[in-house]
Amino acid sequence: MLETHKNKTNFWQEFAKQTDGTFKEGYSWRSDSNTIDYKNWKIIFDNYTLWSGKYSTQMTRVVVPVTFTDNFKFEIYREGFIRKIEKLFGAQDIEIGYPEFDRAFTIKSNNEFKIKTLLRNKEIRNLLESQKEVNIQISDQEGIWEKKLPEGKYELSYYMDGEVDDMEILKSVLKIFKLILDDLYQMKSIV
Repeated sequence: MLETHKNKTNFWQEFAKQTDGTFKEGYSWRSDSNTIDYKNWKIIFDNYTLWSGKYSTQMTRVVVPVTFTDNFKFEIYREGFIRKIEKLFGAQDIEIGYPEFDRAFTIKSNNEFKIKTLLRNKEIRNLLESQKEVNIQISDQEGIWEKKLPEGKYELSYYMDGEVDDMEILKSVLKIFKLILDDLYQMKSIV
């Protein structure tokens, strides 16, 4: 068991080196993490154990605390069996006008114009399509599953099943975050 923890530590340390990030060793129930400074934001990568009763599952998550100037919210996730059933029974989602992307993803937002503007960026769409798993959203929960954030505080959040230890996947997610943050800033949605 100790060897596994050592390997995880080495992985997050290596990821921090390759991304000019700051490695932080975990403690107690917190995993090791990597924080990458990008312009005005801190992009945080770590692992999280999600508990449901007596069962648990490991997740890899990425979060960026953001301050919105408007009330823009969105959620983008890859279609799955459950999501397809939801659609059959009337769950609403937004189509952005790129048929392959619209078929592969469910998009929800409180501002159709802004989400279409964001996803008009071909590089963002291509990077999302290249990911096997996509769960990205604006969350008012700290670290997606923790306590509710103070009023007016949000996080741009992304999570994947398991402890992802593929540098290329995580570097691709980092690029997605940088592009989305830049576009949200240009749209004057975040500061």
